[in-house]
Amino acid sequence: MANSNKFKSDDVPALPPPPLPLPEVAGVEEDFSTSLERLRNEVQQAKAIPEESARETALLSALKNCRKCLEDAEEAKVIATRRVTAAKEVYENAAQALSGYTPLNSRVAGIGNSSNKRAKIEKMPRVSVAQLAEDASYPTNSLYLPPSYSQGGSMDEGLVSNFRDSFYRQLTGGAVQSAADLDGFVPPPTNANLKSKAQLKEWIYIAEHWATGVDGLDAGQFRAKHKTWYSRMKPVTYKLGRRTGIHIRETDDGTKYLCRHSKDGSKSIIYLEIGQVFDALFEMHVMELGHRGRDATKNLADERYANLPDAQIRAFLDACPACAARRTARAFS
Repeated sequence: MANSNKFKSDDVPALPPPPLPLPEVAGVEEDFSTSLERLRNEVQQAKAIPEESARETALLSALKNCRKCLEDAEEAKVIATRRVTAAKEVYENAAQALSGYTPLNSRVAGIGNSSNKRAKIEKMPRVSVAQLAEDASYPTNSLYLPPSYSQGGSMDEGLVSNFRDSFYRQLTGGAVQSAADLDGFVPPPTNANLKSKAQLKEWIYIAEHWATGVDGLDAGQFRAKHKTWYSRMKPVTYKLGRRTGIHIRETDDGTKYLCRHSKDGSKSIIYLEIGQVFDALFEMHVMELGHRGRDATKNLADERYANLPDAQIRAFLDACPACAARRTARAFS
């Protein structure tokens, strides 16, 4: 009898075509910092020449050398950018062809000592995504669930209602004219920080079955089916990071919430659906912080919620009537 668990060719994602060669970087005859220091000295020496005609000639020569150095630096920047883009494409193609995941720390990025990078990669344990998901221990802190605000912070119901509508118009680029229209609005799937209730429910379903599979799919097949979600969310990695440690928390009433670790890994913070974003920001910015600025609001948001980026906070502060009145008063003072 044939083994039902045997992989078929259709189960294995197609490997990407061989990558194009990366652009070559032209050799540099001397260290860039040394070159800059030489140019600075050349300019200073030219400026110190007492005779005007000779000084102008020397400065003109120094200027031409500086211009050449600038052009070389700009060319090197363009080449380096192309190399980074090409390398990212090669990596993503390789990662998407696998049912497992290469942890973030194995991506060699930035500028530094290459031997140190290799040492860090070699020290990483060879474990599968399934093992990481099963072995992960998640925080048990209380979750912040924002209440619904109809008034507060010296704002009556009418003002808060207009504030809410203005915020969502700005947040959705005019796709939503009032908060009452949110039920029919579906944020773009590519926006990981703005999700409807139905989209978050789907994400919870994927996260719940990531290590086991479901509906006749084993774990590898299930991950391959949802690899687009995985590449955005990165359910768990060896080192904690901004979007790592994705997990499910269930409250006493049986409601499930999609969560991730806070930046320091000490607690769970939840993903908000779009209808909760205004109330969460209203509670922090208006009720708790008394209309303090973006940095204070962002710092508090990062401690509580997983998907409140700068863009959402700026949209909220721009729509805030109290902050707008204060800005107008300052402009005319």
